[in-house]
Amino acid sequence: MVQPAASVPEPRATGLFGTFAAAGDSFRDTNFSIYWVSNALFFVGQGLVLLGAQWLMLTLTDSRTLLGAMGAIQAVIIIILSPAAGVLADRAARRDLLIVGRIGLATVTIAMGVVVLLGAAEVWILLLSVGLSAVFLGISQPASQSYVFDIVGARRLMTALALNAMATGVFQILGPSAGGGLVAAVGSQATYLVGGTGFVIGALLLFAIPIRGKTTGGPSQVSFSTDILETARHLRRDPLLIWVLMPATLITMFAGAILALRPVFAREVLDVGASGLGWLGAAFGLGSFVGSLVVVGLGERLKLKGLTLLLAPLDWCVCMIAYAISPWFTLNLWIEFQMGLSSPFWITAMMTILQIRVPEQLRSRVLAVYFMVLQFMQLNWIVTGALADRIGDRQALLIMGLIPAGILIIMLIFVRPLVTLGSDRNPLVTYGTLPGEELPDRGG
Repeated sequence: MVQPAASVPEPRATGLFGTFAAAGDSFRDTNFSIYWVSNALFFVGQGLVLLGAQWLMLTLTDSRTLLGAMGAIQAVIIIILSPAAGVLADRAARRDLLIVGRIGLATVTIAMGVVVLLGAAEVWILLLSVGLSAVFLGISQPASQSYVFDIVGARRLMTALALNAMATGVFQILGPSAGGGLVAAVGSQATYLVGGTGFVIGALLLFAIPIRGKTTGGPSQVSFSTDILETARHLRRDPLLIWVLMPATLITMFAGAILALRPVFAREVLDVGASGLGWLGAAFGLGSFVGSLVVVGLGERLKLKGLTLLLAPLDWCVCMIAYAISPWFTLNLWIEFQMGLSSPFWITAMMTILQIRVPEQLRSRVLAVYFMVLQFMQLNWIVTGALADRIGDRQALLIMGLIPAGILIIMLIFVRPLVTLGSDRNPLVTYGTLPGEELPDRGG
């Protein structure tokens, strides 16, 4: 059991206004409000640093492969660390893991800003900073979503996750748009220094939350490797989780190519420069914000979460195909908005399914598997970059959109248990609570 979340009366969401009343109720929980602001600062910092780092790399080299290597390095490190980080998040205080991760990330970010300010930036230094940042992200990310459950509990989980996605959207608007202007006016060092400052403030805010989010029950007598193997056994016992993770795998293995090639399109294909790159990122953030509002408004009326996991990524892939062939900057802005619109749907549905379907003692570890899957998005960057160097930017993006779109359509037709997940006939419940399911006792 985790420490109890703050007790706040839960209004019954009987319509659109009732749903938004429930969302407002989440913000009346002081602990959640503090966490939301901390996350907002984290998201804006991430947006600033990513834009600044990508633009800096393009000023140091024209190689799309090296640009993609930034994502690949981060992905490999987080994939390696995630299994142990998931176990750690189920054993240690999740709030404290987040504080350590964000302070470490701030240290690396500010140090990189000073290096750029001094004119000493080189490709290897930039790649090293990406790797060090990935270490701190890797040890803290599994705790970030399970800590939401610690604060708000199961009843308000989907609303709280949607509000977190809304924070991502709002500050993905501010981060890239401000970042593009900062790079154009001052240089990449400004995005690092401002982003790093946001990480520091966000980490300090977490000290004000009394809920540490530590699973109780005394020190574990089981080794880390045993806990990791137990996670794998649970995934094998509940094959539906594999189907749940499949769309995320597809969207990350292929559809993340747009994030790698966005700065290339801004600079080389659309010829709109750093400010145009900022506007493209801001359009995505605006779409994410609007999508989050819709998700919050729908609330629990968004029942078919499995179907959402397929339709939202399919929309993203179709947008990538259109992005690859569009000759107009304004059309690409609209496509970015549409991709942002779809992202809160599948992210919120995924987080809700994993945190309710999975037993409490395994929650952070299974979320760690999800964060490992997410890293394929950036691991794909180096493949996308190499492909773009070989056959062209538009052609590479087109291929990366067509492949997952075809597979998702096949899943929509044939994988009925996932399509109907969340319906009355196929409810979203913790594995082991339906007839025929059994949660085995944990040996210790």
